[in-house]
Amino acid sequence: MLAALALTVAGTLEASARWRCEPASVAVGQPFTLVLELEHDASASALELVHGEPAFDGSWVVLERRRARAVARGDGASTTVVEWSVASLEPGERDLSAPLAGVAFAEDVTDVRVADAHLAVQGVLGSDEDAPRPLHEFPEGFVGAGEDPTSSPLAWIVGSAVAAVAAALVALVLRRRRRTSRASMPTPLERLAALERAAKQEGGAEGCYALTRLLREAADRVSNRPRDGLTDQEWLTGLAALHELPSAVQEALADVLERAARLKYAGETATPWALEELFAGARAALEGLGSAPAAASGVRA
Repeated sequence: MLAALALTVAGTLEASARWRCEPASVAVGQPFTLVLELEHDASASALELVHGEPAFDGSWVVLERRRARAVARGDGASTTVVEWSVASLEPGERDLSAPLAGVAFAEDVTDVRVADAHLAVQGVLGSDEDAPRPLHEFPEGFVGAGEDPTSSPLAWIVGSAVAAVAAALVALVLRRRRRTSRASMPTPLERLAALERAAKQEGGAEGCYALTRLLREAADRVSNRPRDGLTDQEWLTGLAALHELPSAVQEALADVLERAARLKYAGETATPWALEELFAGARAALEGLGSAPAAASGVRA
């Protein structure tokens, strides 16, 4: 578990993060859980402390990203847990520090631990094997007396058929998992609709943090330039300097982020009208991103 957070001079709790794999040993293709634990001040939003997603290559399959869950503690801190269900397609000792480089943390997160993000993946072959095991021989007399069963055409055909069926089943399972993973990922507009429903039900400015993160992720995918470690204003300034998005889209993004900043930091009241205007602007920005010429395609409207 995460170490206790140290108190700063101002008396607030510093945030920390820890990655780990559960279990730490699996077989090839067997799902495991990649866990991110954040400890932070209960008054802070965990969504503003983490930006981006793990950048897995083709040797991994991401089956599911689970909804973050937060648990308040009695010492003024909260623990937020985010989990991914992942499977390795390669055997061996696997260090996840490279995929985790795709996740950036805010300056408030002063301690990030990745030592436990390590996985032992057992292959199909044993530790003392360097080639596939031979097929079991057929019972004596199965293909006729005096004939070597393993060299007969029938044995070769049956063995090849078994191997082909096994390979096809593995490929089918992996394809289905990939399709399920892709189908379970909501589009930016679907995520926006869910945030808007939650904001109308709960009121307040809490949903503005997730809203600005959603817009920034969507724009960074289109421009293929992840810039997670910047403040909203720094991010807008960099976006304008790149000239990679249509001016109308940049203006829409700037308007929404400025409105959200007033609700988050300037104490403006999140009235139903203000929230309606905010989400309408966000929807227009996402729709503009969906039709923008893509430097990289990643936003599905």
